[in-house]
Amino acid sequence: MKAPLVLRFLSLAGLLICGYLGGLKLAGKTSSLAGCGQGSGCGSVLGSEWSQFFGIPVSLLAFVIYLTLLVASFRPSRSLYGALAICLTGAALWFVGILYLTIRAVCPWCLAMHTIGIVTSIVLVRSLQDVSPSKGPLRFAPLAALAALLTLSLGQLLGPKPDTHASSDEVLLDEGRQQQDGGRKISFTRGGKLYNAVTMPHLGPPDAKHVMVKYFDYTCSSCRKMHEQLHFVEEKYPGLFCVILLPVPLNKACNPFITNQSPKHQHACELARLSLAAWKANPGKWPEVHEQLISITDLSPEVAEAAVGQIVGHDQLKLAEQDPWVKEILQSSIKDFGQLKKVNALLPKLMCAGGKVLHGEPRSGEALVTTLEQIYGMSQ
Repeated sequence: MKAPLVLRFLSLAGLLICGYLGGLKLAGKTSSLAGCGQGSGCGSVLGSEWSQFFGIPVSLLAFVIYLTLLVASFRPSRSLYGALAICLTGAALWFVGILYLTIRAVCPWCLAMHTIGIVTSIVLVRSLQDVSPSKGPLRFAPLAALAALLTLSLGQLLGPKPDTHASSDEVLLDEGRQQQDGGRKISFTRGGKLYNAVTMPHLGPPDAKHVMVKYFDYTCSSCRKMHEQLHFVEEKYPGLFCVILLPVPLNKACNPFITNQSPKHQHACELARLSLAAWKANPGKWPEVHEQLISITDLSPEVAEAAVGQIVGHDQLKLAEQDPWVKEILQSSIKDFGQLKKVNALLPKLMCAGGKVLHGEPRSGEALVTTLEQIYGMSQ
């Protein structure tokens, strides 16, 4: 196959992937990539601050590059070929580095796009000797490509940081069960669901001034990052927040609202039940259990149960696992997720005052603090 035909094939493949990613980004469906489950690395990458440049999805910028390549394959230019090779190679190195060093998550679609970029660059460089030298302003195209890469990197590093979470106002229906419990009962909206800051798993003092509810999954990388960000909030405002933590497994074996299953969530149901049982067995020891389960990735249920049993007591844990409360709380949380998923499928979900829900991972602990200060009218 001749080089122009190869380049056209590669450019069409690049256009399809970039168009697909760009369309989902513009539609706000960053967790809906085919082959990627909710809470997967795909959602973390496509929803991150690095996925856009001054509000423009970077996948759409790549779309322009591949469209230019497609046109150039019919009218080859040595300088333009060189410029496109520089853009594709530089972008691939930049964004793959960000994936592994900054976001620390992997998106197969993004890797496929950058792989196409590297292969395309190799074909372009090998074709240079067969293309006539460029004349006129076009001969400065490689310099323009270098300037564009520098602008992209500096813009993403120093430019305005976009929010990486979505927000909405929600009213969850009250099932009524928690009204019979003692403790402190919280409702974020009139007639909305009641949460109990004493009897439900939580971090922080149950009598704190502000109460939030976090829906999360122990196998979700974004949930793990928000866990770290909430530590940042606690350090800045010690004792001001109580966070009720309700596990929502991203596994269709126990969550009927999951349709796009990812292998990384294969143990999500077991870990969620284990956490709730640990709370029932020994609430005082539960924060240590939660820290272990949320901090260690790829934790098998057998290893997790042995570790949790050492913390709360093996006999107490076995007894608590049979308590109907565990199943009731888990099913209730999954139903809540089903309602919230209609607006946004991203986890974690942080429910705050007035029914304001933050969907997905804020870009940093500082950004989360700023958002909470706005929601709760706190001095900045």
